Amino acid sequence: MITTQTRPFFQQLLPDSSKLQLEHCELDTEEQQLTLSVLSTQHLAKCPVCGTRSARTHSRYQRTLADLPCVYFKLTLTVQVSKFFCDTPGCIRRIFTERIPEIAAPWARETVRLVQRLEAIGLALGGAAGARLSHQVGTEVCGSTLLNVLAKLPLPEFEVPKILGVDDFAFRKGQQYGTLLVDLERHCPLALLADRKAETLAQWLAQHPGVEVLSRDRSATYRRGMNEGAPNAVQVSHPYCHRGFHLMQNLQETLEKLLNGYSSQLKAVEEQWRQAKTSPETVVVIALPTATVDAQAQALANHQRRVEQDQEMRRLHQQQWTQRAIAEAVGVSERTVQRRLKSPEVAKTSARRATLGRSILDPYKSRILACWNDGIQETSLLMVFLQQQGYTGSERTLMRYLKQLREAQGLPPKRALWTSGLAKVSDPQLPPFTARRASFLIVKSESHRDTEEVDLLARLVAAHPDLNEAVELAQEFSQLLRQRKAEGFEPWLMKVFKSKLKTFRAFAKSLFEDYAAVRASMVLEVSNGMVEGFNNRLKMVKRQMYGRAGLELLSKRFIVA
Repeated sequence: MITTQTRPFFQQLLPDSSKLQLEHCELDTEEQQLTLSVLSTQHLAKCPVCGTRSARTHSRYQRTLADLPCVYFKLTLTVQVSKFFCDTPGCIRRIFTERIPEIAAPWARETVRLVQRLEAIGLALGGAAGARLSHQVGTEVCGSTLLNVLAKLPLPEFEVPKILGVDDFAFRKGQQYGTLLVDLERHCPLALLADRKAETLAQWLAQHPGVEVLSRDRSATYRRGMNEGAPNAVQVSHPYCHRGFHLMQNLQETLEKLLNGYSSQLKAVEEQWRQAKTSPETVVVIALPTATVDAQAQALANHQRRVEQDQEMRRLHQQQWTQRAIAEAVGVSERTVQRRLKSPEVAKTSARRATLGRSILDPYKSRILACWNDGIQETSLLMVFLQQQGYTGSERTLMRYLKQLREAQGLPPKRALWTSGLAKVSDPQLPPFTARRASFLIVKSESHRDTEEVDLLARLVAAHPDLNEAVELAQEFSQLLRQRKAEGFEPWLMKVFKSKLKTFRAFAKSLFEDYAAVRASMVLEVSNGMVEGFNNRLKMVKRQMYGRAGLELLSKRFIVA
């Protein structure tokens, strides 16, 4: 029952109290249902066809609308609305029903504010997760309803940007890709394209003229699409961005290809450096990997699968198969096929180093060695000490490591008394000096290298003078990118073309083919870092829907939100 005291409260629950008048309410505590019967107070209504206002009432009928829940109660509105006569001669609609667009859309069974709540839930969580949340907040809808609500949302209109960022994203990695377009001035995504073809990008640019600067990676496909769709725009092939490298990454890959032929030399340089860093009184412990037998078997199986894939790719390549066909037959990406065919054959036996294993003890090894060299060698005491420091591993793992220390000092495997005449032990926890690490150190900024890295590079160049030219060219190019010295780009290209390094000449040739965009990246303050950030968010939204969202739904959740 509505009393004089409760009427103002229930009246405030209505979506628009100025156009609705509360008649009575019903409260069902068992079903947790609150029903408000209201009456429309409009005396004039506009014909939806001709737009003429009418005050002549034909009849009334009742609309039932679901509304936002009230505390733990579902709220339902039963609204009495009027039908009016349209007296305009020639109008095809003789009788029409009054519209209340602020409260509910025509033929809708939910209020506008409830639909807005469902839109917000759907944009944030999608179908299944949104349905679970809606049940928790008192609005019971299924995932299909939320997706239908999102399908009705229009994509927002936008003003054509002057600076546009372009990047690709994966619907399904290695198989299906799309294109992401971002306004780099207003920091917002504009559109998702169904593929990453040059024709699709060119068509979009032609339909939206006015873009002055286009930022992209070094994709030849996007370069062709930009040339066709916006020939007057300045293209920028960004050297590096917020998430990762592009030109710098290409430079590092070039160095890695070159250094892959110096694996044994890199190991020898690393061994010399370790011996120089270790005093004569110190014994170096070469830590063995603590991986389980299953993990080792899995690693061998993965390596064998990679060998079989490599052999299959080369066999199909000799039969004149295209790279795309090889990728589909083997089950890898086309980029992987390109990289494998350019690289040496994968060795049939795994070349993994013995020092590549990681252990839960790694953060605590320095403390263990300090205690060991001071004479504290009891496993139980060391275990208590490490647990106080945060160690969560087992005592057996610690015992395996202590066994290595005993063997390094020549002690018997069983527990023995400590003697002061034994040499001290050390376990340098450094990553192996592989081709990848060496290439990374070369392109790394000189101010960010520590003394150990500087010493390693100096020993490498001193031991192999033929690598000196490659190191100088790589460091010179990285300095051009960091300091944005566009005037030095062309002389650097000429210097590379005169060298005998095939890998660097191939890298320089690819830069020369995209000369204008690479040079523009050294002049303009434009970066694709923002596009990479939006790409990460797009991946999160896609994975939240288990990768099953189509382009339309993905666009709604990504752009509208």
